[in-house]
Amino acid sequence: MSSNLLRLNINTVDEVKFIPTERLYDDVKDVMMPRLESLYSGRITEKGSGHCGSTLFADKYTEQCEDIIADLTERKHVYITTSGTAGITLMLMALGIGHGDEVICTNYSCPATVMPIKQLGATPVYTDINIYGQQDLKNIKSLITQKTKAIMITDLYGDCNDYDLVKDLGLPILNDSAQSFLTTYKGAQTVGIGDMSILSFSTNKNCPVFGTYGAVCTNDDKLANDLKIMRKNGYENRDVGLGINHIGINATPQEDKCIQLLCSLEKLKDWQARRKEIAEMITNGIHNSGINIRPSPEYSQTNYHKYSIFVKDKWKFRELMTEQGVETQMHYTYNFTNTPVLSNDVNKKMPGTEFFNRHAISIPSNPWLKDNEVMKIITAVRNCITKEDIDIWPTI
Repeated sequence: MSSNLLRLNINTVDEVKFIPTERLYDDVKDVMMPRLESLYSGRITEKGSGHCGSTLFADKYTEQCEDIIADLTERKHVYITTSGTAGITLMLMALGIGHGDEVICTNYSCPATVMPIKQLGATPVYTDINIYGQQDLKNIKSLITQKTKAIMITDLYGDCNDYDLVKDLGLPILNDSAQSFLTTYKGAQTVGIGDMSILSFSTNKNCPVFGTYGAVCTNDDKLANDLKIMRKNGYENRDVGLGINHIGINATPQEDKCIQLLCSLEKLKDWQARRKEIAEMITNGIHNSGINIRPSPEYSQTNYHKYSIFVKDKWKFRELMTEQGVETQMHYTYNFTNTPVLSNDVNKKMPGTEFFNRHAISIPSNPWLKDNEVMKIITAVRNCITKEDIDIWPTI
């Protein structure tokens, strides 16, 4: 389609959603609905393998998903969970982390990243972020104490952290790769890095389900056994009697949700290609506008999860974009150190976090966007830019 026709077709676009779930459904329904019908109608009559803790219920779709994810991430063991947050909780529990322990983690992300640390009674020790929106790990050794039991690394925006900076520190590395599925670090799958890692398949992720789901991964056989048992309330089956040796949570996956996940995994290659195409279209469309795009570090090959730009006042910019008919997201508005329920040092300065809080906003880049909608996004950004937005850049 020519650029002139695209401009003409912009007027036919009513609103550009950040995540159009109805298009996700349209993309997977032809395969998903027959599978669900077979499951719900009882036509899947074979017993389960016991993989999810019971032979009474089918679990073949769960195992298919886990096998595919293991292959994609280069992990030996993958266990589907009810959310990425459940996966983080299980990683911490598998290490026995609790009261009196410290976990080094990011100061800036979705709050679900750090809530499990607090829930288990441990203390989060926060790192600021750098110009890429990743953790500032250059001085991480200064944060390690005798109480430190793990370092949790959180990849954001579809890029990843510099993992070489946390090698050989003598501490377990927990990889929160909720936003970096298929991202590579110096050519290696980021999900495959660390003692354990988690994934999220919530609706806004690259491989989404309707709602939320996740996975926890490891190469360690003992940790894998612990994770598998802990995700089913801490026991293997109803016949164990007094043989309960773990404390666990209810993070057991269900077949209907794994049908959704399997359908998305089967579409993922095409969706990733479209995400890349859209990101390139937007970059070409706004490159000479004076607006700055969140940069990616050289060591990271992005998965194009988010497309974020820097503006003077993200709140005001969101209002202007809404008037243009384009939905945006405020990734993010949090500062964990300055949040009393999450921190004992609310006056500490985190300049990287503070910059992204004020200036970073995400525009739609989902794989279901049509070309004329991408052009509408580009036009809206250019229409909303003011002199104050020009050359906003982190000086961290």
